[in-house]
Amino acid sequence: MEIFINGEKVSLGIRTTRLLNVLEKLEANVIKHGEVIVELKLDGEMVDGRALPLNKKVRVLELTTRSHREILIESLYLLESYSNKFFDNLDDISEDEQDLSKVIEMVSFVEWVLGIVLSLKEATAIDLLYTDYDEYADDFKKYAEEVFEAFKKEEFGEVLEVLEGAVSPLVDDLLLNHKDYLKEVLKEERRKKLLN
Repeated sequence: MEIFINGEKVSLGIRTTRLLNVLEKLEANVIKHGEVIVELKLDGEMVDGRALPLNKKVRVLELTTRSHREILIESLYLLESYSNKFFDNLDDISEDEQDLSKVIEMVSFVEWVLGIVLSLKEATAIDLLYTDYDEYADDFKKYAEEVFEAFKKEEFGEVLEVLEGAVSPLVDDLLLNHKDYLKEVLKEERRKKLLN
């Protein structure tokens, strides 16, 4: 089996051809380098991680990986446009509080932003540069969990209340600072690449 990671042929000393064993070894290697698998191709065909053909003989396995920081940078670039959609949905929902599709979209957005907030804390030095960032991240997590819990219980009125009263101002704060955070993350990524 030929193995390619980010377009480069690699040899990991894997003797087995069982796909499950190969993927476990590859995943351990990718994680060790602080990266995430974002794309998997088997014999040139894109594969969904939930539907792996584990018994199929594979000749060529291709992985595309990205660092947590690279994913975070992309997310920070997208934050403004996704936030605008969130605020539009929040305005629209006041006319029809039972519009479940908008509620689902907003809850998904909160989950995505929570990932950004926590990644900034865990994968960067933002919390060292901005002394109030830890408190901000804790607040965001607390209110996001309230949204998720109310959503699970189908208490959509409570979901909207927390979104409007607590999450919305926190998203505004993130939008105010996200360009500064992005600059710092880009600096860290450049330093990392210089060291490698």
